[in-house]
Amino acid sequence: MPIIAQMRPDIIPMSWDGFCAQMPARSIALDGFVDAPPALDAVRLYRNFDHHRGPPRSDMLCTAMQVLEAVRTGLLDLFMPTGDEDVLVWMNDCDPDVGLSLYALEYHWIVRGRVNPAIHRLFGHVQDMDKMSGLLDVPRDMPIVRQAAFIFQPYWQYRTSGALDQKNALAHMGVLRDVTHRINEFVAGRPRELAIDDRYDELGGGADWRMVRELGPHARMKMARRGVRAFVAARQKTDGRWVYTVCRQSPYVFWFPVPEICAHLNREEADSDQFGGGDVVFGNARGNGSVRSPEQITTTINAFLQDHNLRAP
Repeated sequence: MPIIAQMRPDIIPMSWDGFCAQMPARSIALDGFVDAPPALDAVRLYRNFDHHRGPPRSDMLCTAMQVLEAVRTGLLDLFMPTGDEDVLVWMNDCDPDVGLSLYALEYHWIVRGRVNPAIHRLFGHVQDMDKMSGLLDVPRDMPIVRQAAFIFQPYWQYRTSGALDQKNALAHMGVLRDVTHRINEFVAGRPRELAIDDRYDELGGGADWRMVRELGPHARMKMARRGVRAFVAARQKTDGRWVYTVCRQSPYVFWFPVPEICAHLNREEADSDQFGGGDVVFGNARGNGSVRSPEQITTTINAFLQDHNLRAP
């Protein structure tokens, strides 16, 4: 069955209607390529998998788990009734959720059965971490945590190097191919492990939240262990602009209303640099980045929280 990966980090996230109108039939969008909740057009054959829009993130499956269950319950039977049809899979990122989603589609004959415990461990771990945007306290020495760290190491190295910001489609796909190879090794019973790097620096913040620079890919695990329930992560690009992730652990952290905070921040950002996201995490990585420094963002957020009398109980 030909699954054809289409990596387009240069395209601004599309609407669902726009995706169905502009893309060929038998098209699948993954994890933010379409800025809309999960959707299916079973007549024209379009599918969107996403967990940023729609119900609270904590109530949804991550994109990879959505794809896994769809593959197991008939998605490809619908899209590829003879087995000869081409299915286009559209992506704009190469993070762990996208990598695992693409794996489930390309290696559907491996994941379809429910008998391989390695598949369940890996998808379950990504589900737990992605649902909480990584802000989850899990034991550093748990085997699946260290094994997943090795599997997705190519992405974290790519992101840390600054290459992710270049939006190079071939380089993005190179990361996914490396990740796919490591998943296959893991599934075949040859897992490798990597020590957890959870370092981060505190740059400021407020009474109930932190402004941080993530030094290791698992910094949010340490933040969760230290009781941090809301944060903004800052990363400076090579051009001097700033990429921010604005996050809270769950909707129950009501005193740090991420969508409202980012709507306020967007008033001072260009249209191409807007923050986007869901109920617990927003970011501006898919735009050009912000010209405002962490100190300026901190001042704006603290003023917003004070004006709305928002404090942790």
